[in-house]
Amino acid sequence: MKKILTLLVAAVAATACDGSKAELELKVAELQTVSSQKDSLIQEVMATTQFVGDLTADLAAVKALSAGKPVASQTADLEGKSPAEVRATVRERVRELVTRLDQSESRLAQSRARVQSLSSSNAAMQGQLAAYDSTIGALRVVIEGQKTEIAALSEQVLGLQQANVALAQRGDELTAEKTQLEETVSVMTTEANKVYYIIGTSKELTEKGIITKRGGFLGFGETYTPSPTLSESDFTLMDRMRDSVITFPNTDKAYRLLSLQDTRGLEVQPDKDNQIRTGLKIAQPEMFWAPSRFLILVER
Repeated sequence: MKKILTLLVAAVAATACDGSKAELELKVAELQTVSSQKDSLIQEVMATTQFVGDLTADLAAVKALSAGKPVASQTADLEGKSPAEVRATVRERVRELVTRLDQSESRLAQSRARVQSLSSSNAAMQGQLAAYDSTIGALRVVIEGQKTEIAALSEQVLGLQQANVALAQRGDELTAEKTQLEETVSVMTTEANKVYYIIGTSKELTEKGIITKRGGFLGFGETYTPSPTLSESDFTLMDRMRDSVITFPNTDKAYRLLSLQDTRGLEVQPDKDNQIRTGLKIAQPEMFWAPSRFLILVER
């Protein structure tokens, strides 16, 4: 009987020891879970806070680039990019940070539920849980502060986007104005460079009303002069700055310059009778065409 009682006591003691060991292992596991959760969240929030700081520096770089100022060394990765590329980079980082904050908040909720599910009457464990709950509350305050900062940063990015759109619109307007101005200048230049010439016999030119006889007495001493009214459609059009050579239809004939051009602008000057052979080459177009835009050459 005594032997049986001893065995029962031993069995009860063993059972009690096994129960204490299991309970101790449970408490250790719970403490490890609490510690791991807290350390992980602290590291995550620290990384998120650093990201906010980097983003703030990026926004400062955006403003510096827009103002034509050098980029700070901490944002040198943005240097060399166009304002549009920098703003796109900052917008992407804002979106990434919002995602990080959402993930952090979700993990906070999961961690709180995990902590609350742990059950223990141990005073040390309760103290750990209370400290951890306090840490969770502090981290939530940090995240709320980061959300506020993100809202402010997002407004700044939006402002930069709007300014960029306004600048782009103004740039388009200036481009359109420049194009219109260039077209106007081109048209005016083309019109200003239009000159006209005609070559023919005195009879042909008289019949067309290009030249008329003037002066003299009883049919003697009359001279041919350009008509006071000339029509551009009777002449051949040429560009005074581009076209510098006029070929005569008959190379064995001489041609008299009857109009008012300044012959000093020719490469070869006319003879004493104001006649030219072997074609006409203009060396100084502005000088040659200054007196008149209509050149009349009469075959002799």
